[in-house]
Amino acid sequence: MVEQDWGEGPRLDMVYGIEWLIDQKLAERDKLFLMGGSFGGYMALLLHGRHPEYFRAVVDIFGVSNLFTFYTSVPAFWRPLMEKWVGHPERDQEKMTADSPITYLENMTRPMLIIQGANDPRVVKEESDQIVDQLKDLGRDIDYLVMEDEGHGFSKQENKVMAFTAIFSFFEKHRLSAAAGALE
Repeated sequence: MVEQDWGEGPRLDMVYGIEWLIDQKLAERDKLFLMGGSFGGYMALLLHGRHPEYFRAVVDIFGVSNLFTFYTSVPAFWRPLMEKWVGHPERDQEKMTADSPITYLENMTRPMLIIQGANDPRVVKEESDQIVDQLKDLGRDIDYLVMEDEGHGFSKQENKVMAFTAIFSFFEKHRLSAAAGALE
């Protein structure tokens, strides 16, 4: 259902779900931690850029940051599939721009942890590099963990432990900093 609708329908489904949680008093705006991997990493970036008011901190694991560079980074024989998934860079320029998280850098104000496999053939390292570099240029709070011996996912137990330890520490740091801020 996400084919050529990576950024609209799924994003709004997430927003409606978050609003429902808030309406049910199960969550509070500006206090949620957001994390996703692969398409979920892409969605974490897009939600952060388009709806930062919901989140305290964000973790992106192997997520696409720019649909144009994502499209051009895959092998040529994947391009028909990419066109089916995200669109064609020339014919669908407006939609791909609107659906690319990198379009919304100015809104990405929450602390972020980005995790990337250096050997990822699906979401190449440059996808994470470009968003990390541009957010750092904007003075944002960005932690970047590159796993030199991983691809798209965690194939090694020690890397899985390292990644989830980093995620836990990141969330704990921002939970405690928020608690300290509430006491002031």
